Amino acid sequence: MFIQTEATADPASLKFLPGREVFSDGPLDMADRDAAARSPLATRLFDIAGVAAISFGPDYITVTKNDSDWQHLKPALLGAIMEHFMSGAPILSQPARAPSPRGLPGSPEAGLLGASVTDALRLVIDPELGYNIVDLGLVYDVRIEDGITSIVMTTTTRGCPATNYLKEGAQEAALSVQGVGDVEVDLTYDPPWAPEMMSPEAKGHFGIVD
Repeated sequence: MFIQTEATADPASLKFLPGREVFSDGPLDMADRDAAARSPLATRLFDIAGVAAISFGPDYITVTKNDSDWQHLKPALLGAIMEHFMSGAPILSQPARAPSPRGLPGSPEAGLLGASVTDALRLVIDPELGYNIVDLGLVYDVRIEDGITSIVMTTTTRGCPATNYLKEGAQEAALSVQGVGDVEVDLTYDPPWAPEMMSPEAKGHFGIVD
């Protein structure tokens, strides 16, 4: 496996091109280890001292370093990326059962706003299952950055006839929260939804036993 590297406009960031798909729904930005928790590859990269942030694109991985030297950091990153792809592990493991609202760095108010958006999303009911999209595990991420509320969600199946209904419902629910301005709703199927992603309350409602 040959991995190319490409400089970026930011000398603290370097792009790695593994020659295969990375994250088709990208970019997916991870500013710290907590944000990378559901990605085996990102977790592996954050284990390398000097890594400050990671971004996945359709066919690339961008790594941002702190004050470390690329000469020492680059070989470790190349090795970690190669080991990941050779292992066959997924880019993302199963998402958390509930979204992890994220706000602007250093802004508790934004974090609280994200939590309020998540609560509002519980008012959106999947018409097929008759249960809210948060506890069904259909909402993968809620974050607020630069005044934009971004929601990443999925549906129980590809081609779900209620897809537009659910996306529009999520957007309207988020906009109903005081303090929310622009809202972006992105649909993804990576990873695909599975009943295991439901919250304990939803599992209990449907009689699913772990």
